[in-house]
Amino acid sequence: MTNDIQKPASLTRHDSDDASDRSVDVNRREFMARSAMLGVAAAAGLAVAPQGAAARSGPVRTGASGFAPLEVNSPMARWKLPQSAEWVNGAHSRFSFPNWQSGNDDSVYYNLNIPEFFNTRVVRPDEEFSVLERAIQGDLMNLTFTDHEGNTTQTLAEYLVGPKQVQAMLMAHQGKVVFEVYPGMNPLDMHVWMSASKTTAGLLVAMLADAGTVDLDQPLSSYVEELKGSAWDDITVKNTMNMATALNNEETFANLTNPESWIANWFSAVFGVGDVTPTQWREMMKTVEKLDSEKPGELFRYSTSNTQALVMLTEAVTGMNWQDYWHQQVWSKIGARSPLIVGLTPDGMPVGGGLINTTPEDMIRYAMLYTPSWNVVSSENVVPQRLLDMIFNMGNPDAYTASTERTYGTQWFGEVPLKNTAQWDHAFADGAMFKHGNMGQGIYVDPGRDFCGMYFGLASNDTSLTGIDHSPGYLRAAAKALAGK
Repeated sequence: MTNDIQKPASLTRHDSDDASDRSVDVNRREFMARSAMLGVAAAAGLAVAPQGAAARSGPVRTGASGFAPLEVNSPMARWKLPQSAEWVNGAHSRFSFPNWQSGNDDSVYYNLNIPEFFNTRVVRPDEEFSVLERAIQGDLMNLTFTDHEGNTTQTLAEYLVGPKQVQAMLMAHQGKVVFEVYPGMNPLDMHVWMSASKTTAGLLVAMLADAGTVDLDQPLSSYVEELKGSAWDDITVKNTMNMATALNNEETFANLTNPESWIANWFSAVFGVGDVTPTQWREMMKTVEKLDSEKPGELFRYSTSNTQALVMLTEAVTGMNWQDYWHQQVWSKIGARSPLIVGLTPDGMPVGGGLINTTPEDMIRYAMLYTPSWNVVSSENVVPQRLLDMIFNMGNPDAYTASTERTYGTQWFGEVPLKNTAQWDHAFADGAMFKHGNMGQGIYVDPGRDFCGMYFGLASNDTSLTGIDHSPGYLRAAAKALAGK
């Protein structure tokens, strides 16, 4: 007996900028025997939760989904419960940047409770939240894919209880949540996005470019007065968006562990670690040096300082605090159920490249803006097709090919992405895009398959200890399986 996944014959997306509707016909296939799924689920400690009455999808309606998530028997489940006051106080006393990044129990607590360790600002939701209909496909627990060495991965059910310590994973297809599991957190707990946050900074700058307020081909310093007279005079906004600045600010392992490197000291300043002044990170932005070996645009070199330059640009151009502009343009329009909390630099600017915190469900609402089912969460098309095209087409495959990130993407997905683009680490020829976050966070959008997914996790970046982060590959495999292509 197979699980017949039903799908409408066609799906129409209403874009505010299109002269006519675009219809996308997607055929689905029957896949994965129910008996096989149950066998794998039992082996992994999975129990498929009963589903309640159906809830309608649509923009900004208050109500409960009526659906329970899937369950897995994960060691991470202990983080759904309060920790003792003695242990929490000890974690606070042990807080340091290296300990935060270690992937140990302390860092699990830090990532679930960022506001306890950083100054933050709250971005309120709208008065009503959008209701996401559930159509849970438990068969997705049986997913596997072929890894970069040609081997078949373990099933998703087995992976979720493994050393990558996945804390939440949601997937949505055609505007419905089809997969929802919380191995290591509660559904309404907040969790840090880490570098998946960078997509938000990129989106706001893309919006400014789409409106004609920012010219992507102009130097970034032409918009940010305090960076004039520095290396940023020769770096265009586009090259900053694509992280191809040819500056000595790359986040390699060697640089991050070298206390003399510019980027290691910049992170200390931006997070307020050690003996730093509130504006030290800003002053350092003006001191970063050019690389003699290349020109801007030639190579994708990953750096959060590039993203922070985009936050500076957004505030300079709009005359608004970044979080207020984000609320105006995006957060107030998706029917978020909970606030968004963003961590701040010592002088009070949002760290848009890493310290955004939300619930998992609100992150999937944001991801849905990039799909044809945007109208499930918003009455306004926040990312119309022309803007989506701009974001996808901004990247340069040549600059991506020789990058360190290309190797990571190949390992995560088991296939080689085409390029990076506009603060997204990896983009595929079929239009899908993915952004990774430190210690195991991610957001995946696949407009062509009307699919999106997210996950939170907490594991050391040392793959010799925890293995490769295959969560991105499972999201892409699910998108292909659900769309039948």
